Amino acid sequence: MKVVFVALLGLIVGAAAAGTVIYFNPLTESRAPEPDSSDRTLHYDLPGEVLGFTLGEHVLPPGTARIEGFWEETIDRTALLSLVLDGADDKPAAVASRLLAGSAATDFLLSGVLVSDYWLLTIPNEGTLFLRADSNVWPFLKQTLLPVWFFGRPWAGPADYRPTAGPGEEGVAVVMGATGRFAGLEGTAIENYRLTDLDPASRSVAAVGELHLRLGASQIAAGE
Repeated sequence: MKVVFVALLGLIVGAAAAGTVIYFNPLTESRAPEPDSSDRTLHYDLPGEVLGFTLGEHVLPPGTARIEGFWEETIDRTALLSLVLDGADDKPAAVASRLLAGSAATDFLLSGVLVSDYWLLTIPNEGTLFLRADSNVWPFLKQTLLPVWFFGRPWAGPADYRPTAGPGEEGVAVVMGATGRFAGLEGTAIENYRLTDLDPASRSVAAVGELHLRLGASQIAAGE
């Protein structure tokens, strides 16, 4: 699964093609609020719980090796990641498909380098949720990827990141219930992860992440 991370790093670097102009700008290092409470916390291990990964043909920067992936023009700059998430008992509790793409909302002066992240999250015997998140990957690029992966500096990890930057108020992701007991629900989500391994020589990367979900009342019921 090393190729998964190498490709994801390419996606992030491609999104930050002009990132040098924001290197010293503090406005581009925003972080999501600390999760103070949640209805459900799911966690995952990368690459250990990756089920599959597909990359668009034009995700990687020019000059890199051509890949066989999404070729359709509307999705050839996206990546699709599917993974298993565990519950509080460390047993598989959910399956997610994530579509990632560089965001048009990226602002090199005000908001950093944004990646749009669309989740379809299924919890067996409960239902399905749709998540829409903007993730600011600039802190990861500035603090870890660029100095370590590209410039050969020693890595001082592990390193913690809380990249969620919207599109909800106060920098949280938005959640919409789709099926089962989640139908009609709306809520928010925050993702955080810890980078546990980064070795450019062996091209290996590993991380553990958490997804904190907070669900509100049904908007259907509220409107009745």
